[in-house]
Amino acid sequence: MKRFNFSLERVLVYRRSQADLEKAKLAAMEAELSKIREELATLHDTFLNEVRRVQPDPIERAELGRFRMVVESQTIRIQQRIFEKQKQIDIQKDLYVKANQAAEVLTKVKEKQKKTWDQELQKELDSLAMDSFLSRWKN
Repeated sequence: MKRFNFSLERVLVYRRSQADLEKAKLAAMEAELSKIREELATLHDTFLNEVRRVQPDPIERAELGRFRMVVESQTIRIQQRIFEKQKQIDIQKDLYVKANQAAEVLTKVKEKQKKTWDQELQKELDSLAMDSFLSRWKN
């Protein structure tokens, strides 16, 4: 009997590579989001350090007030970047799930064809074994 050949193997390989690519894109986006969150945490830590450092001097307090306004505006911008990146990540997750499902469908088709092929091979082997047994028995 001929060996098992899945006619859609190239399509399956392509779909798996697409799923891997989408997964890599997702991981990169999640890393970017992590960096943006670290940037926000660093900004807040810097502000807290300045608050602790400031003396009761009115000039320093006024400078701290201006710095606080800068920090608040940067915080808003960073939070907006986080929101945008999270939306991109959600879209990318959907793309990855769809690509992975497309590959899984073909994998299941391949497994089903392989199972059918295995059953046919087993039938053929059983038939050959029976023929061999009968030919020996007749002699």
